[in-house]
Parts: sequence; structure tokens; C-alpha cells
Amino acid sequence: MKLLHSGDLHLGRSFSNVNRHLAKLRREELWLALEKQVAYCLDKDISYLLLAGDVFEQDYTGYLDLERFASLVAPIPHVIVIKGNHDYQIQGLEGDNIFFIEDCDWVDFPQDNLRIFGLSWTGPKAPDLSLLRTLQVDPSQNNICLLHGDFSSKDFLQEQEFFSKMDYIALGHIHKGGKVTDKAYYAGSPEPFDFSEVGDHGFLQVELKPLQIEKISKAQRSYYKFDLEDDGTYPSQWIEKYHLKKDAFYQVTLKGTQILDLNGPLLEDFFAQRGYQLSILDERIQEELLENFKRREDLFGDVFRLLEESQDPIHQRAKELFIELCKDVL
Repeated sequence: MKLLHSGDLHLGRSFSNVNRHLAKLRREELWLALEKQVAYCLDKDISYLLLAGDVFEQDYTGYLDLERFASLVAPIPHVIVIKGNHDYQIQGLEGDNIFFIEDCDWVDFPQDNLRIFGLSWTGPKAPDLSLLRTLQVDPSQNNICLLHGDFSSKDFLQEQEFFSKMDYIALGHIHKGGKVTDKAYYAGSPEPFDFSEVGDHGFLQVELKPLQIEKISKAQRSYYKFDLEDDGTYPSQWIEKYHLKKDAFYQVTLKGTQILDLNGPLLEDFFAQRGYQLSILDERIQEELLENFKRREDLFGDVFRLLEESQDPIHQRAKELFIELCKDVL
């Protein structure tokens, strides 16, 4: 039996950290992420879509959004949804194929000998896992549990009697995704939202008995962070030299000794006008500052010259930190 595990779509997200045009585009790309999941289910003949919370942004979700969601997922026979910390106020999510677990409950699918448990958020505080003790588990069935929150393996040990009977635990909340135990996985968010979420994003294809997990990367956008040495290459050449893509976000940290007179905000505007999204952090060392350290006839100058003469990469990094710490004091 195959299932698709996702969540953290955050449909309706405001994207207040980008301009209005890009924010509107990004909001539609979240709906596109859901469409990709539906298309994948249809292509792979997967009849269960598990959405482990934060499907919506409750402050930006209305009736028409719920209708749009129901229409998009209509081709999938079974869509199981729980609430997370961003959508616990959502009500009225309906559809013949949608099983919306709004508290602590389960849904049976006898045709597949399957019982799916869910523990939703009902307020701003995370639900207590001890609530799961009230649920009846039949070990002879296929058992899956949907949860939303920041969990570690210790959490599952505390409720071991319940979780030991689960064949799979579908987690939401941690956008980067990952494995918590042999049976508990975060799918991650289908789309990354900021530079703390560098890496592949998509969803998980789950096969039960034996349990097999496959990460399916389908994100429309990616976030990248890299250091750029100021070697005199003009920004107009960066696109080709560093293979920049218009559908990605970059955080570029300028390093080394300052050669070109580059202004961060102007650089960001330069690339934005050409359709590229760059955030610039300038950590370069000014040549004048280096000369000042070289000329000093004191302990500070001695330490700088000692580090300057060394070819050890660790000493070179130590020199950068030394300058950064001492420049304002001196």
C-alpha cells in the first residue's frame, strides 16, 4: 500500500518579506505544490494523501480557499487532514473524500484494513500526546498516526504503548523534513520559505509493510547560501559565472579584501530588475583597514602580522575574526 505524506503547505501565506508582485506569485506556487501532489498520486495510483497540519494560514484563508482546496484534491479517494499551529481555527473543510480530524480521533478504511489516527491542534498550545491513550489500536490492522509539532524520539518513548503499534507516524511542522525514528518522519514543506530552509523540498512517498520512504523533490523554488570572494568580477558577470537562476533565492556573503566599491542595497536592486533574487551580506575587509593594522607598532600589529604571514587556512580565518573584533575598538 502506497501513501503520499505532506503538510506545511501554508496556503494563503502573505510572503511579507518580498515585493507585492513576487508575493502574489509565491502564493500561487503554494497551490501549484498541492496540484503537483495530486498529479503524483494519480500518476502513481496512490489513493491516500496524508496532510500533517498547517495546510492553511488561518489569517489569510476564506471560504473560497477551502472550496478551491476541496476541488483540487477531489480526484484522490482519501485525503486525511489534521490541524497545526497555523490553521487550528479552520472550520468547514468538506468533501466526500476529505477526512478532517479536528481533535483526537481516527478514521477507518476497512477495504485496506487501515486505521488512521490524528491529533490536531485545537488552540495556540500544542496538544498533549497523552490524549492518544484514549484511542483504541488494533495491532492486526495497518495503523498510521498524523501529528504536528516539534518532536524527538523521547516523545514517542513516553507514549510507547501507543506508538509501538503504529506502522508509520506522519509528522508536520519542521519544514526541512527528516527522520525522527525508524517509523516517524517529517515530510517537510513542499516549498521553502526562507534561507533557514536550504535544501530539497517536496513530499514523501510511503509504502507500508515493509516500510519504505522515498523523498520526492518537487519544489518550484530553492534557497541557496554561498560566500563570494571579491576578486574584481563585476556584478554584471555574476549571473553567468555563478550560474544564477531566476527561480531561486540567493544569500550572497561578500568575503575577502574589498576590491570593488559595491553597495548591498544597490546590488540587490540591480539583480531584482533583471529578475534575480539576491540578498547581499558584505563582510569584506577594507584595504585601508589592513594597512592600518600592518603599520601598528604594538601587540595588535604583532598579532596581525603573525597571522598575515601564515599560509594556514585556520590562521587566515583567525585574521578575519581578529580584524572584525578589533576594528571598532581601535
